[in-house]
This record gives sequence, C-alpha cells and structure tokens, in this order.
Amino acid sequence: MILTGSEIARERTNARITIEPFTPEQVNPNSYNFRLGSRLRVYSEMPLDPRRENVCDDIEMSAEGYVLQPGRLYLAHTQEVLGSRHYAPTFAARSSVARLGLFINLSASLGDIGYEGQWTLQLYTMNQVRVYPGMTIGQMMWWRPQGEIELYDGKYQGAVGPRSSDIHKDFDRQLSRQRLPGLGTDGNPAEVGHKFASLALASRSFRVPAAFAVPAGEFGQAIGAETRATLGGLFEEMRATVGAFFTELTAGIEAAVADVTVPPDLRDLLAARLADVFGDPEEGEFAVRSSGLAEDGGSSSLAGIHRSVLGVRGVDGVVAAVAECWRAYYAGAAVAARVRAGDFDPEPRLAVIVQRLVRPRLAGVAFTGLDGVSDTVEIEYTEGLAEELVAGVAVPRRASAVPGQPSAEPVLDEVAAACRELREQRDCEVDVEWAADASGVHIVQVRPVTARRAADAGAGPAGIWSTRLYFEDPPAGAPLGDVAEVYAGYTAKRGPAHRLAEELGLAVGAGWLIGFTARELGTPEGRDQVRELLAGGAGTECVLDFGATLRQIVLPKEQVPERLEQMTRGAGTPDQRQAVVVRDFIRGELGLITRQSGTDLLVEYTPDGLLALNRGTAGARSFVWTAETAEDAVRDGAAPPGLLPRLERMAAFTGRMHERYGDATVEWVFADGEPYFVDYSLLAGDMLSGERGTLVSAGSARGPLLSLADDDLLGRLSVGPAVSVDRSKDVVEHTEITRLLEKIQAMPAPPVVRVGRPYAVLSVLIGAVAGFVFEEGSVLCHLAILLREAKVPALVASDLGALPDGGEAVISDGAITVAGRSVKDEH
Repeated sequence: MILTGSEIARERTNARITIEPFTPEQVNPNSYNFRLGSRLRVYSEMPLDPRRENVCDDIEMSAEGYVLQPGRLYLAHTQEVLGSRHYAPTFAARSSVARLGLFINLSASLGDIGYEGQWTLQLYTMNQVRVYPGMTIGQMMWWRPQGEIELYDGKYQGAVGPRSSDIHKDFDRQLSRQRLPGLGTDGNPAEVGHKFASLALASRSFRVPAAFAVPAGEFGQAIGAETRATLGGLFEEMRATVGAFFTELTAGIEAAVADVTVPPDLRDLLAARLADVFGDPEEGEFAVRSSGLAEDGGSSSLAGIHRSVLGVRGVDGVVAAVAECWRAYYAGAAVAARVRAGDFDPEPRLAVIVQRLVRPRLAGVAFTGLDGVSDTVEIEYTEGLAEELVAGVAVPRRASAVPGQPSAEPVLDEVAAACRELREQRDCEVDVEWAADASGVHIVQVRPVTARRAADAGAGPAGIWSTRLYFEDPPAGAPLGDVAEVYAGYTAKRGPAHRLAEELGLAVGAGWLIGFTARELGTPEGRDQVRELLAGGAGTECVLDFGATLRQIVLPKEQVPERLEQMTRGAGTPDQRQAVVVRDFIRGELGLITRQSGTDLLVEYTPDGLLALNRGTAGARSFVWTAETAEDAVRDGAAPPGLLPRLERMAAFTGRMHERYGDATVEWVFADGEPYFVDYSLLAGDMLSGERGTLVSAGSARGPLLSLADDDLLGRLSVGPAVSVDRSKDVVEHTEITRLLEKIQAMPAPPVVRVGRPYAVLSVLIGAVAGFVFEEGSVLCHLAILLREAKVPALVASDLGALPDGGEAVISDGAITVAGRSVKDEH
C-alpha cells in the first residue's frame, strides 16, 4: 500500500520517514520530489569488472550546470538524505524529466527498509541534456510492508555523494552463496550428501552449529579429466579381479589423487563464505567433515569411513582440510567399504561440510529404536568432543532415557526429547550425534538407524529350521534368544573335536539347533517335521537345552514336539521365533574314558554308563592298550571283546586330542558295537572361557581366536588426523594394517578377533573375519554401526581372561565362548 503525500509528511513528523532537508512544497499526492546533488561520477577505464574495484573520475557541477552526453552513464546523487526504518522506498524520474529523454535509474529503483543516506542516481540520456545542481529531478514513494521487517545494514548505508558500484566487495560472497550452500537451503542430497541435507532440515527446528557445504561437483572439478580416467581404469580392474589385487590397486588409487588440492577460485570462494557465515575466519575453530553422497542413507551409513578434521583454524586450515577430506575419499578403508557394498564407481561422490566447532561440556551419540523400543533412547557420552567415542577409542558413559524417568544428567533428557522429535519428523529411527555447551544441546549429525543391535523377535527364516550342531552355523539373522550362550559353549568346546572324530571315521551323536515358533509347532505338519529330523540321529532319546537355567532335559524323541510347544507357549507371542539345542542321548552298553599315556592308551569303562563313570559312582574297570597287547587285554578279561576292533581308531583320536589340547581325557558311549564320541576334559588348566557380554551386533559366528595388540596404532588410525599430519607415518601404519590383513587371509578359517576397543579402523577387516569381541568400549560408535549393517556378530566382554590364539571361539547373540587352555598370569 503506497503512502499518500499527506501521510508521508505526517510520518516524517513522527520520525518514521527521513527527509532532510524537508520542503513542504515538494510533497506530491503520493510522493516527494527530491533534488539533484552537485557531484557526478563517471567510470574512466573499460571494461568494467564486477570482481574488481573500477577506476572513476568525479565531476563537480557549477551553477551553469553540466551537459550529459548520450550513451554514457553518469552516477549522481540526491541533495536530500532519504530513508525509512518502517516503509519500503522506490523512486523514479519526474515525468517532466523523463520527457527530455533522461533516465535517472536504469534497473535499480527499489530501496531497502532501513537505508538512510543520499541516494545514488544512474543518469542516462537519449539526447544531450544539461542538468543543474538543485533541480528537482525525481520523486520517492514509500510503501507499507507486510511481514517481519529486517533492516538494511549493507555497504552503501549512510552514503554521501554518488557511490560507484561496490559489487566487488561482495561478489565472491554472493557467488559463494550459490556454489557453497548453507543450512538455510533445502540441501539436495545428490549434491551435498545426506549428512548435510539432514542437518539443513534439522536446523529448522533444532540448534545446529552454523555450517555450509562444498558440493561434490567442486571435488569433480578439482580432480580433472585425466585423473578421473586413471581412477576409472583402476576401479574397473578391481571389479574384474574381484579384489584379488586390492592392496596394489588401492595404492594406485591413493597415488592418483595424492596431488589433488583446492583450486584458486574455490579457495577465494571459501574465504568469502567463511567470512559470510562465521565472521572473521581467523578467530573461531571449525569442524571439516566429509559428506559422502552414499553416506547416511536409509540402508547404509558408511559410518566413520570418510575423513573428519576438527579444530581447524583460518582460511588456509579450512582449505587444507577440504583437500584432506577429498583425498581420503580414495583411501584404502573408504574404498574397501564401498567395494563391500558393490560400489565400484570411481567418480568423486563426496561433499564436504565446514561447520562451527562446538567445544562442549558433554558430547555423544544417541539412538532411538536400537533394540526395537522406540521410546527408549540409548545414549553414550563423554566429556569434551565425541570424536574418540565415535571412533571407538574412548570408553563412554551410558544411559537409557525412558519417558517419565529423569536422567542423572539433565542434558540427557534434552537429548532424548530431541531424538524422539527427530524420529517423528523423519518417520524412522534415528542415530544422532550431539554436543552440549552452556547454550544447550547442539545437533551435529542425524541419520537413519540402518540396523538394530539385536535381531527382531520375528526375524530369521520363515518356518521351522534346523542346523547340524557342531557342523553348521545358524541361518543369518536367526535370533537364538536364551539358548545362545549354551549353543556358543557347545560349539566352541565340542565343535572342533566332533569334526575331527567324524574325519577319522568315528561315530558321533547327532545334534541340532532348531528354530521355531509356538504356532508352527502347534500344527501336525510342524510336529511331524521335528520328529522326522530327530529320527535321523541315533537312539530313541534326546537331551533338550533351552538356556542356561533350563537345560539337559532327557526325553523320548517322540515326545519332543509337544514338549517344545508346551514349554515355549508362554514365552512371548505365538509368532515369536525361538531356538533350542537338541542332542542325541545314547545310553549304550558301556561308558568309557580314554587317555593317552606316552605311547599307551589308558581305558576305563563300566556297564553302568558314562554319567556314573564321570561321577565316580560306578565300579570301573581299566586296561592299557597298545596294538601289541590288544589281544592279551581281551584274553585276560580286562577289555570287552566287541571293543577290540574299534580301539585303534579310538587311540588315534585320543592321540590327536592330546596333541591339540595336552593331557585330555576323552569320553565315549559304546552302543550297538560302535563307540560314539561324546565329550572331553582337560586334566590341567581351564578348558572353556565364556561370558555373556554387552551385545554390539547380533548373530552367531565361529572361528579361531585372534588377539590384536591394543597399542596406539589402532587409536591413531581411528581418529581423523589433524591437517598437519606427518605423512611418512601414515605409510608405516597402513603397512601394518596390510600385514594384519595378510595374516588373517592366511589363517585356516576367518577368525574371531579379540581387541581392546571397537576402533574405527577395524572396519577394513569386515568381510575377512567371523566376528569381534571387545574388552571395553562403545556399542554406538561408527564400527558398531558398520558391524550391524554387515551382520558381523560382535559384543563387549571384559572377563574372558588370557587365552592363547587359535582356540575355537564362538559368538552367539551376545555370548562368547572360547575353547583352549587358559594362559596363567605368572607375575
């Protein structure tokens, strides 16, 4: 709505419009006539360059005036100081002036609310026209705005006389806003990555540290066509060779981008954007973080794979950190993570975030729905920055935030509330990195939870499933529940021995791990399926193990389906998946124990059964067997005649067990003329070390134990290095990781790796190892996320004790059991 002349005069009296000097006769029906000032300014050197300050000449007009020439621009000024903090101004030539063919503005007639000063006019004439200082040349109008007013505070504020263009002062700033988008933009993930786009969305509702992004396109421009062609060839070779030459090819990839730097024009834009967003870039600290285009998506997080550099100062520091993030996109660990996901794209699909660094009192990570309960927020936190926490180096404090139950640290309730709101906004479970200082909680990263810690109760294969105990692993994703620890113990201890016995042609009792639901067992078809499975074993009885508190239940096999259905009917819903260990129970005619003594085989036996022999309640007989004395033992009545043809294989097996474990006793049941291997014990030292720890990633795995030294190397490689790293050190460290991979690949089977903490750099081992057990550390860190996504079983277990490498280790849904003689502390 335009103001009338009388309203202009009234608002000028009310100090809501500035007109100085003011002449009432210059008030028009809906404008105010302004006069021409005495100075003109012309550009004296061509061409004009908006990125540079252009050279001008000033002209002082006399009372006789000055003749304007056609085709030339003259910058002039108003005699009056004009403006308003309440109304939007526009101006135009008086119609009488326009009739002379004189323009007083070419394309900038709109002013800003809040500007006050003499106005610069852009005079351009079609004819030679003489102008005079003090002539009424134009008119200004004021308009009532709608909406919240933001006052002008720009470079032309308070101008006196004609002002030539200062576009060069903010040219780079304006261009940088276009090329380096800030949090106020919508953030296209295809250009800035999900990480920055998610932060931009969060900034509308939450406290997010100021930031801008360097889109992936800038990275592509910096690399150039020749380097991109080289990268394309190396990645194509990696795809064709299925990773057989991974180490050599990644070295070539890193070498191809070793000299990549930030181009000069982008450096200028970074300097301008830093000043625009943060003020003086030399004053504050920045976090420079990678934002991969495939990172933090709904199915794959690539958590911790790409580089972050903290504590960066100044323009030079930011420029160096951006280049560091670019080069790290092609580092071995990052390439391995993408290749594991089937991504062989050589293109530089990485944006970089430059963000104000918060120096927090507390910082950490929070997850909703980690264990399937959305309202419970799992939080890990530490004092100061959380970088070492997410890298798996720091040992965090933990909290579970439940609605209605105040936390010990009030800030955690604010974190939990933010996480729940973010979950509602995103319509998915969220993984949030946060930092809290005196001003409150800052959100520094939000991404979807890509994998839960524990398997869903309804997860795993549909229908009743089974695997052969000791010989086969459970189906991927199958929840084992209460039986997980029992399964791990049996498999770790007895698994290698049962496989050896079968290899030597000895009989072993059958065993199964069976998964089912109560509903499935309630059908005739389900019960028949279980009966048919158990009929493939030996004998008519079996032993059931439901868990650590309900186990070794002996039943006729015919009754097992109904008993399973009865005993699990009240455990959860009818469709909740459960598991049980079932083993043949073979009574037999004899129970036996063998042991090697020198080259002899010591044999004890009793018709009262193996259980009575083990417990010392039976009258046992014994004899010493060698190939030369075998018939003597039978003739003297010391050995049962039917056992003689089997003793040679039993002796061979006992000898192999002695070689593997030391002084061991081997337990047997003799049934229907066949010795069945059952179990074994060690005469010295602990046989089995087991623990139910804190679950990191669900699932079951087995393999030889491999312990890694918990030295500074893993920590250094797991935390993003400073910009000024010593590059020579990186070569040595990467060499050590290469040696570790080669050692793992040379092992007879993928190992279960035991290490102090969940160091982020260990992500390079995913795909080469069976599982992980950590002595302490975070369950929400980057490696933990990647293990859950890759379905690599892992847990935190602190009380395993000292065990030698090579023993059979079994992980099963948060339980770990390792078979092997304990290493005693001699100090």
